[in-house]
Amino acid sequence: MILINSNHAEAASRTEMIRYQTEYQGRQYNKQALVYLPTDYTNTKKYNVVYLLHGSTESSQDFFRDGRFKRLLDRLNQNGRLKDTIVVFPTYYPSRSFVTSNYYRDNRLNRAFAQNELVNDLIPAVEGHYSTYANGTSKTELRNSRKHRAFGGFSMGSITTWYVFEYQLPYFSTYLPMAGDSWTITDDGGAAASTRTAQRLAKTVQDNPNMKFKILAGVGADDGTSGSMTPQINAMRRLSEFDKQNLKYYQAPNGTHTPQTIAQIFNHYANQIFN
Repeated sequence: MILINSNHAEAASRTEMIRYQTEYQGRQYNKQALVYLPTDYTNTKKYNVVYLLHGSTESSQDFFRDGRFKRLLDRLNQNGRLKDTIVVFPTYYPSRSFVTSNYYRDNRLNRAFAQNELVNDLIPAVEGHYSTYANGTSKTELRNSRKHRAFGGFSMGSITTWYVFEYQLPYFSTYLPMAGDSWTITDDGGAAASTRTAQRLAKTVQDNPNMKFKILAGVGADDGTSGSMTPQINAMRRLSEFDKQNLKYYQAPNGTHTPQTIAQIFNHYANQIFN
């Protein structure tokens, strides 16, 4: 693991790029993720971690820049609404050669990232280096620190977030799917198969009894993906596994399908992520 392109000033928040390796379809890839460290980060204190994933065709740097996340995260840390929290901006593309204009092709990458790369490669690289609530990077140590770890994403990153909920509930306590439904049953499953999608997600809860979680879902009020998210959320709310405490849904006024709206949704939920 190598840190590159550190950009910081004394006593200020900073960003770093962390490198790691992963495997996809039998081939090794060298990858990197952008890491936001809050003001006065020190390895003598423990930090929560949010993993926040971009949408189709974007890079982690694009998403971080276009959503103006540095300014937002600085403010949230300063006013105590998201204090002592590291935010990691990864990518689900094994390399930029996988980027196409057909986002449906990304679905296999989203699922693979959630099933394998996230817990096996990315989290150990990040939390093996930075000071978090994980006392080590074994699966047991990562599970024991789940209440201090969250995952969210925009658009195809939101679809990935639903996969992370389905496959990795023992490792994360909070989920922020934003502007995207679950495709676990079928593409556009929130609209095309809302009841079956909700039932599949409910089975994850059934399979992990007594494991508390929060889904903080959101979409822009003027974002077309609300046509898939809303039916899925409504179907989930009809099931006993989900209630007003563990499933919330925010429609950002005048919000559209942009990183700026995602930042607005993230800001709305910030003080609920780890509280």
